[in-house]
Amino acid sequence: MAAEGAGEKVHLFTVSATWSGDAQGCGTLHLPEGELSLPVGGSKKLGGCGIGANPEELMLGAIAACFINTWAIFIKKLNLAHADLDVRVSGELGPDPAGGFRLRKATIHAKVPAALLASQKALVEKTLSLAEKYCIISKVAKAAMPVVVAIEESGDRVIG
Repeated sequence: MAAEGAGEKVHLFTVSATWSGDAQGCGTLHLPEGELSLPVGGSKKLGGCGIGANPEELMLGAIAACFINTWAIFIKKLNLAHADLDVRVSGELGPDPAGGFRLRKATIHAKVPAALLASQKALVEKTLSLAEKYCIISKVAKAAMPVVVAIEESGDRVIG
């Protein structure tokens, strides 16, 4: 759904969640656009039920999904021959001085075939830099913690 606001198009996204039980309970996240329901629960590391995705994984997953989608856009725009994209996002969770925990850092590990990195390193780095700049979710995450991109060489073949 899009709304108009002061000459700009604003898109509204909505998800819902249901929960059964106390802090050790579990729930379901409902994502209407993809007609997807996802089991959710707290991480066992933090005393949760450990069933389904936990909020920390969902945050990192949102960064990964947005980043890889944005990276694909810039790979196409800049005509880079790299069809099978692969990222892994890791996050550091630690104590929050205000109480509880907080994500302190996220690292986006972008896997790039060694041959592509050797032949087109500057272009690969440009696509990653643009993805980092324009990924909506990483922009939001950067307001709360450092988010960095690291290139990991893979032995995969380049498709072109």
